[in-house]
Amino acid sequence: MNGGLDLEALLAAAHAIADEADALSLRHFARGVDATHKADGSPVTVADREVEALVRARLTEAFPAHAQYGEEQGGRLEPGVPTWVLDPIDGTKGFLRGTPIWATLLALVVDGAPVLGVASAPALRERWSAARGLGARRNGYPMGVSAVDDLSDAVVLHGGLDWFRKTPGGWDLLGRIAQRAGRTRGYGDFWMHLLVAGGQADVAIERDVKPWDVAALICIVEEAGGRLTAWDGGQALTSGEALTTNAALALPMQDLVAGR
Repeated sequence: MNGGLDLEALLAAAHAIADEADALSLRHFARGVDATHKADGSPVTVADREVEALVRARLTEAFPAHAQYGEEQGGRLEPGVPTWVLDPIDGTKGFLRGTPIWATLLALVVDGAPVLGVASAPALRERWSAARGLGARRNGYPMGVSAVDDLSDAVVLHGGLDWFRKTPGGWDLLGRIAQRAGRTRGYGDFWMHLLVAGGQADVAIERDVKPWDVAALICIVEEAGGRLTAWDGGQALTSGEALTTNAALALPMQDLVAGR
């Protein structure tokens, strides 16, 4: 599945690129930026554009035969070609308000599967990374999901109330989660999925996600021993949905979401 790629070398290169991206994004974060709005109504800043341009330039220099797919400059998942998938600032709305919960996400996708992921949140002084078969790390140290095996003991995170409100049956789903879970919290964006990967929470659920929102997270969560799937357990990369769990709670959460 890795296509003969040297994942250790690729991961080292991704870390070096993330170091440069962090320095640039932190400069913008420190002085503040204004936003314009894209056609879909989502905000975009000079930090989003400049970080993506920097990451793309470094990837082109290092891996000219690879494809690229990012939030601001587009592209696509190229069949048969290793494709770097990037989100320059995941959590732009928080970035604009001065909250530290945002990150640069960088993944390598091969044959439809993320084989490498880096999520760097410099304002939090946190970085998560993984490569297929090499395990997951937080700030350089091995990490893993929890062993919680009962939803009544689980911490379940969600991305906010808006998409429950907009989704047919969404309020009912939220009610089922609140009734069954030990505790619920709304954190959102990349962070909640990585809290599950590190064992600080047990489930994270959201929808309206794009490939660049989840590609890096899929690899990190799976290498940490968890699952990041669509709500029905299918592949998450292009589904628009994300359900992250530890290994024990994957099927119970799929059943709960389906109303079983």
